Amino acid sequence: DDLVIVETVQGIEIGRVATEVRPIADFASSLELKPILRKADEDDKRRYQQNIEDAKIAHEFCVAKIKELGLEMVLLSTEYSLDRSKALFVYYSENRVDFRDLLKALASQLHTRIELRQIGSRDKAKIVGGIGICGFPICCSTFLNEFDGISISRAKNQMLALNIPKLSGHCGKLICCLKYEDDYYSEA
Repeated sequence: DDLVIVETVQGIEIGRVATEVRPIADFASSLELKPILRKADEDDKRRYQQNIEDAKIAHEFCVAKIKELGLEMVLLSTEYSLDRSKALFVYYSENRVDFRDLLKALASQLHTRIELRQIGSRDKAKIVGGIGICGFPICCSTFLNEFDGISISRAKNQMLALNIPKLSGHCGKLICCLKYEDDYYSEA
């Protein structure tokens, strides 16, 4: 549960230690593991809290600019890196957005590097969360990290009524759980 300063692909961040120390051989990954730089001190914790407050202000400013510019995008989250070298704005949009004017406005207001990241409908559902038709929290917000393409043929294999609204998840796409039993139904 210690707070630590870590180097990530996004920059310098604060993180919480979740497990006991384990050998690096336990982790099979092609990704480079970034180091923990040090334990967070009171100044780091204060800076982190200030960044959260400032991100709320930046978020409100960005939402107002999106509305003013008439852009078809929904801003989902805003965060600063710990060292404030970058502000990350995550948004959802069905289509590509020309956000050059928004980028200029954000850069002149915030005086830091700006990253605007578009996500898809499944990623949006993962961030927003919710309860699935099974009564449990939706899979993508609890344990799914990768989204496979789900086709209607999986519903046909399981002899489900092809009622698309009933087979659609919070993201508007076919529910991911259709894939869980597909192999068994295909075999049968």
